[in-house]
Amino acid sequence: MGKNNSKKKIDKPDTAMKTFWRNNERFADLFNAVAFNGSHVINPDELTEMDTDVSGIIQFNDYNESLVRTRDIIKKFYNGIEFTILGLELQTNPHYAMPVRALLYDGLGYLKECNEFRNIHKAEHDFDSDTGFLSGMNKSDKIHPIITLIFYYGESPWDGPVTLSGMMTDIPEELRPFFSDYKINLVQILDSGHYQFYNEDVRSVFDITQKIYTKNLQGLSEEYTNKSIDGEIINLVTTITGFSKLSDIFNELDDGGETTVWKCVQEMEDEWVQKGVAEGERKGEIKGMQKERQTAIITMIELGLTKEQILTKYSEEDYLKAEEALNN
Repeated sequence: MGKNNSKKKIDKPDTAMKTFWRNNERFADLFNAVAFNGSHVINPDELTEMDTDVSGIIQFNDYNESLVRTRDIIKKFYNGIEFTILGLELQTNPHYAMPVRALLYDGLGYLKECNEFRNIHKAEHDFDSDTGFLSGMNKSDKIHPIITLIFYYGESPWDGPVTLSGMMTDIPEELRPFFSDYKINLVQILDSGHYQFYNEDVRSVFDITQKIYTKNLQGLSEEYTNKSIDGEIINLVTTITGFSKLSDIFNELDDGGETTVWKCVQEMEDEWVQKGVAEGERKGEIKGMQKERQTAIITMIELGLTKEQILTKYSEEDYLKAEEALNN
């Protein structure tokens, strides 16, 4: 990080995320971590960008239904002469209809490939039978698998359904064998410790964001005090977390990753401590001034502040009394 890192305009989270994940090395690392436990199965050089428009027309006997849908990121993964389609959908908030939405995206992707076969065979007049003509595909035609990851980067854990059955009313037991379920492949940024990343950018985005969300300032300081952080990563984490000071501090400094991270930690700590104090004092006024300090400390504990952070404002004796009251 140096003076060449001029202050950049902060994009919207979805725009910044799409730009970040379109990079083949990052995209491959995410899929390898989630699908293959970190094994290098997907090579970045074997990925090619695809058209994200999966809009299609569902044909019925008496009318056609047009569905206009655009995916966030979609790539082809070539493994020999064939390929698999890899999709990535980005979510800032839980989506309570995500299984249906993801199913629709995948279904439209399959429909798009089927329609491509139909168009080719019609143009070349090479349907292998009347059945092939009616189907729009010859018996030997094969479509390619679509694997979709739902990347959720919100601050709170995902609380929506992860399967189609999770959206359903009770299914009669005798009908369950005939119900085709569908699950989403959910990836949460809060679960950063569950994945083995090798790409430093991907690892940093997951880890720094998770530490900020969980207010793990000690871990943030210990992990990144002696590391330089690229400006793109700082800006992306800023858009994800909404902690604008992170980007402001980075852009104000000439160089030195340790100074940047340390100052960020101090700024965040001060902000959260003040929030705890203000909220605690507000509750203290309601319950009586004699319990103001105790209420304030209990609130700070509940907000996730450490003992060391609280002792910058209150005494050890006050802390122990509040902790005792909280546990009783």
